[in-house]
Amino acid sequence: MKQKLIKRPYYLDKLLACRDSDFVKILVGVRRSGKSTILRMFIDYLLAVGVTEECILTINYESLTFDALRSQATLHDYVKGKMPKGKRLYLFLDEVQEIPEWSKVVNSLRVTFDLDIYVTGSNSKVFAGEYLTYLAGRYIAIDVYPLSFFELGTFIKHNDDETLYRDYLTSTFPSAVTETYKDIKRMIVDDLYHCIFERDIILRGKIRNEESFLKVARFVYCNIGSAISVKRIRDTLNSEGRDISIDAIENYLTLMCNAYCLYQCRRYDIKDKEVLKTNGKYYTVDFGLRERLVPNIHTDSGHILENFVFLELIKSGYKVFIGKVGRDKEIDFIAIKGEQKMYIQVCESIVTPQVRERETNPFLQLHDNHPRYLVTLDKIIYQFEQCTHLNVFAFIRQLNNVTESQKL
Repeated sequence: MKQKLIKRPYYLDKLLACRDSDFVKILVGVRRSGKSTILRMFIDYLLAVGVTEECILTINYESLTFDALRSQATLHDYVKGKMPKGKRLYLFLDEVQEIPEWSKVVNSLRVTFDLDIYVTGSNSKVFAGEYLTYLAGRYIAIDVYPLSFFELGTFIKHNDDETLYRDYLTSTFPSAVTETYKDIKRMIVDDLYHCIFERDIILRGKIRNEESFLKVARFVYCNIGSAISVKRIRDTLNSEGRDISIDAIENYLTLMCNAYCLYQCRRYDIKDKEVLKTNGKYYTVDFGLRERLVPNIHTDSGHILENFVFLELIKSGYKVFIGKVGRDKEIDFIAIKGEQKMYIQVCESIVTPQVRERETNPFLQLHDNHPRYLVTLDKIIYQFEQCTHLNVFAFIRQLNNVTESQKL
């Protein structure tokens, strides 16, 4: 039975805003986050507004059908043969990182033919630096994530936010969300794990010592939301009899971040206004993947909540940092989008006076007028001079400009 398509207008609007521009539109994100579906939604829109099928060309490099088009010359000739006479062609290249030096041939197509080009990819390494040399200044990158809390709520109807939150912690990958049977959903998450970790990271990253890599991955996923240094990982694994180098650990972390299954949140010194290189934190892109890697880890609910808020911030378009204030205090998150900036503390509950004091004290170190939020799971809302206390789900709705009547 065909699965129900989850509509994602947030991304469709982004594509519509840059339609027919001279820029190559690049959708990037973890595998199966919905990039191909978003392209399909856009194609459906084009057909609905009168673009004919001869003016739409889709090439999916995960399909063997297009295996012969992995060389630059064959792809170039193939597109040339598909150009409609006197009309613009909409070209969609799915998982374009499968083409060696893909940006070179895409730029050649861009300057040679009348094209509007859209590409997707699942590895940030091939969408940065030297890999984008030929498209420098000629592309628009659109980050695509698994479903946000609001997107999940438009598909799964629950009577309360807490139940929806529990579903969020199961998985937010569209293919898992649309599956109603728990056993099949678990199989989908298992398949996602194998695809991302074994294929995209271990195989493509040419990792020889798979056991050491998985040790590092499990350590990081067990410690989401905690300050982690490469030295701390090495010392911990060495104490367990695992001989591993600093370079190997750094490579493993880079590969996981490149595959978009892990995000690093760097520390930012608010006083000196600089990004710090040490003691950043890592967050998972999906809790289902984390459960697959470190099963039965449910006790760290505070850091899970923190990870949830981090994901909702980046899914709403914010750049997120950890804020260093004073000598020994931190703000959990500084979130920046354009001219907007806000400071956020995340805590499960602040019902005790000691916790309220601990969580609000860092705000006293701030000397600007940007919004400050203390976000918790509490239903009782407390009043503070130095910040605004919000229930986490009210905070998420505020991020998405969702009214109470629209929330589910």
